[in-house]
Amino acid sequence: MNKQELNAHLNFINQPNVELNIILYALIEGDENPKKLDVEVDDLAPLKTIFINSINNLIINENEHVVLPISTADERGKCFYEYDLELPQELTNLNNVIANDNIEIFNFNNEQIEEINSLLIVIGNHDHQVSLFKKLSPVEVIGRGSFFLIKTAERFERFSDNLLRISSGFQGLSINEVIIILNLKTIEKSFGFTEVIKRESLLGIEAIREMSILQNIEELESLIENVTFARKLIKVARSSPVIQNNIPNTQIIEFTKNHPALKGKIRYNEDGTMIKLHTKKSKDLFVKLLNDDFLTSQLTSLYYDSLAKDGIEESAVQSTNES
Repeated sequence: MNKQELNAHLNFINQPNVELNIILYALIEGDENPKKLDVEVDDLAPLKTIFINSINNLIINENEHVVLPISTADERGKCFYEYDLELPQELTNLNNVIANDNIEIFNFNNEQIEEINSLLIVIGNHDHQVSLFKKLSPVEVIGRGSFFLIKTAERFERFSDNLLRISSGFQGLSINEVIIILNLKTIEKSFGFTEVIKRESLLGIEAIREMSILQNIEELESLIENVTFARKLIKVARSSPVIQNNIPNTQIIEFTKNHPALKGKIRYNEDGTMIKLHTKKSKDLFVKLLNDDFLTSQLTSLYYDSLAKDGIEESAVQSTNES
């Protein structure tokens, strides 16, 4: 899904004279099943307005953003991520709550407000629905171990109950069963996503092992605990142009000896047939190499280190030249 398609799917929230409903669900610590929040009817309309405005401000109106598969996520900014990895349970619930009338009501006899760690917000009607994932911060569940005074008439009195503060932000959504992540850093800290990344990164390690180009591949394996580096290995497994195009090892090694960003920063075994990683920098450079991040301008012969590489079809170039 690209950004234009994402906007098109979400634009139902802005159609005039279309009646939309909103339903809120709570995810409880240690419970995989969401609970429906019984909200006063008169309070649903302002809640709906809050989140419709948030969808517009955070997604639809962000015209410079692009959508990338989360498996190829990198450090560039202005991105949303389409989730294409193993789904944790909390994200699975984004789809499960849509058009589901069999979800239990949040019961104050069985659950407590302070046990809520996330909210799922569904907006839509019979024809269109979007569900939002909102991870709650400590300041949004007010009352956890705190002492509050509230104004009553002419004095302050103690308020001992817990409150659920609902702000407009959210970190992910599901639209037409496609899950989009807005904030990668926030999601990485949630619901075992880090473990998913680590497992998927092992596929990158195996792809590199099959190349037989590294003398000490264990140096890469030691960095899997680093989530940022692990994501780079997933990108290697899923979309490395070097691996997909079966570039010979001799050509790869020759490239490392001549490209200005790599020259003198990579070591080799005694006969020069394998790369030997010796520093954190060399490991980063090697993964960048596999993801073909080192480019050369045919016009200026200048060298670039580029994350965003949009491939151009030869037929498209020819059509442009002919016009």
